[in-house]
Amino acid sequence: MKWTDEDLAVLQNLEFSVAQIWRAHPEMTDYAALRAYEAAFKVYRDQLRGHVPKPPALTGLDATTFEAVTAMCEFRLGHRAGPVEDLPAVPPVPLDKLVGYLRELAKSVERHTWMSGRQGYLTFIDQYVP
Repeated sequence: MKWTDEDLAVLQNLEFSVAQIWRAHPEMTDYAALRAYEAAFKVYRDQLRGHVPKPPALTGLDATTFEAVTAMCEFRLGHRAGPVEDLPAVPPVPLDKLVGYLRELAKSVERHTWMSGRQGYLTFIDQYVP
């Protein structure tokens, strides 16, 4: 899939939210990132379809990662201020695009885990996010 600069900025923001959790919890594995992306995908897909989202049944690091991802999603949708200080205002992303980004990120986790092991995705994104 071809990504524009705008797409890459949103993807990097979402990956940044996951990388921040991993840096605070080095024991984290790709599985927590995958669960967070999948749960966020389901929440926003339900919203896109006009359904009331079901709260995900996540605990521990999975839940913490999900909260970080959804905070960044809400920022990128234009629903709230940035989860990190000093983030400049950005134009809101359409909900359907956000759902697509979350799907692609989940696929990326699976691919990097398969290629490089339990922290393959986390190691990969760590080199690209501040």
